[in-house]
Order: sequence, then structure tokens, then C-alpha cells
Amino acid sequence: MRSFIESLSLTSGAIVIAVLSTALVWLLCALCPVRLRKLWVVIVPFVLAYCLYWFPVWLGADDSEYGAWAIAGVGGWFLAGAVPSAVLVIMLGRRGAK
Repeated sequence: MRSFIESLSLTSGAIVIAVLSTALVWLLCALCPVRLRKLWVVIVPFVLAYCLYWFPVWLGADDSEYGAWAIAGVGGWFLAGAVPSAVLVIMLGRRGAK
């Protein structure tokens, strides 16, 4: 598991985060109140990006390398998940308004 996560590049990790966060935001939007939708757009991609980035360290990898790239890794993956999640929430809002 650790080797798989360490093999993710910024691009492949961004794709994983985008797909997972969009699916999870869609599920949460279906189950939770409408007023929480904007909150899910921020929280879900951040938590997924943070966990995926730091998971190898939690499994025993040296954290010195990860600490130096944390802002770029977590921030880039967060944006990759937040943008499609926000588009999904906008589409769901427009569909619900009609």
C-alpha cells in the first residue's frame, strides 16, 4: 500500500483526489442538508488530499522529504478535488432550483 501511494505523481494523485472527492461530495449532498453543500466542497477535498499525502509517513516513511513539499502536494491535490466538487454542487443547486 505504501509503495502504491508513494508511486503517485502530482498528476495521478490529483486525478485520484478529484474522483474520490467528487464522488464523496455527491454522496454527502444526497444524504445531508442543502445548507452544508458548500462546506463539503472545502472539507472533503482537503481531508482526502491531506490524508493521501501524509499516508506514507504514517506507514513509516521518512517525513523530512514530505514536510518540504507539503504545501505543494496537499494544496495542489486540494485544488484538484475542490474544483470538480464545486462544479458538482453548482450543478446540483441548479437542478434543484428547477
